[in-house]
Amino acid sequence: MVKNTLEDYKVGVKLKYEIEKMGNHSSFLLNPSRAKLRKLCGELFKNNTKTDDLKSFSAFFQFDFVLNCSNKLKDQTDKFRPIETFFKGETDLTDIEAVNIAAILVDFNPRPYLKFSKQQAFKNENVTTNSIESTDTASVFEVTKTVKNDSERAIQPSPLQKKKLSIYHKRLLIPGLLSVVILSGFGYVFLPKNQCMQWQKDHYEAVVCETKAMGFVNLYSTMPLNKNMLNFRKIKICDTTTFFMHNRPIVWYCKTGNNLEFFNGPGFNPENEKPLRPITQYMIDKYIK
Repeated sequence: MVKNTLEDYKVGVKLKYEIEKMGNHSSFLLNPSRAKLRKLCGELFKNNTKTDDLKSFSAFFQFDFVLNCSNKLKDQTDKFRPIETFFKGETDLTDIEAVNIAAILVDFNPRPYLKFSKQQAFKNENVTTNSIESTDTASVFEVTKTVKNDSERAIQPSPLQKKKLSIYHKRLLIPGLLSVVILSGFGYVFLPKNQCMQWQKDHYEAVVCETKAMGFVNLYSTMPLNKNMLNFRKIKICDTTTFFMHNRPIVWYCKTGNNLEFFNGPGFNPENEKPLRPITQYMIDKYIK
């Protein structure tokens, strides 16, 4: 019976991150920083009652999570740096407790590592494209492991076959390299460049990553394009503004001094990176009416 390893666990967490950075928490994960990951951690644990997650929190930060520990958690911002660079692909994580926190931030299951390691690795020699698409993220890297094991069991070619293959490959090498160079040049000239996005006054706009911004746009850095965020707007409140739909808030706000700024979705204020809060009737009565 093959057990899952720590490397398997880290691969699964990283794959789940690639999915979640375009999901509901994209404002935290798409361009992660220590501060954003710390804020996301605080938000996730406000309603987290899972015993394993609370134990992982205590083991990593050396104190228990309580609702009024935000200031204490803020002092731990630097502890998120290895997780930030791990998500960005710059470094590896060697601390199991840090990997467990990373798994919580992207909602990877099964977690923590102790529970994950006790599961038998997924094995199926007849994996189809549809089955890969329907499995959860935790199984994707296990399918890759299965394919690798199957290829290692393949019949090895004979010495004569190896010699013939070597001659054949040499004949194809030069034309193949020329084709790659030509296609690469064609793609660079004619295909569209990678797109980024940038905050402009009250909304995000798609921009070419290599293009330097002009004027006021220089105040805000570019970030990878997330089409879901192109609908994110700073909005103005008036007498006809609808704040709730089906008893749920559809307006979020950020308080700066005595002023409130309003947005049509959750996340961060792009101008100061302060987290946005859902509007409440109390805030409407106190600051708007």
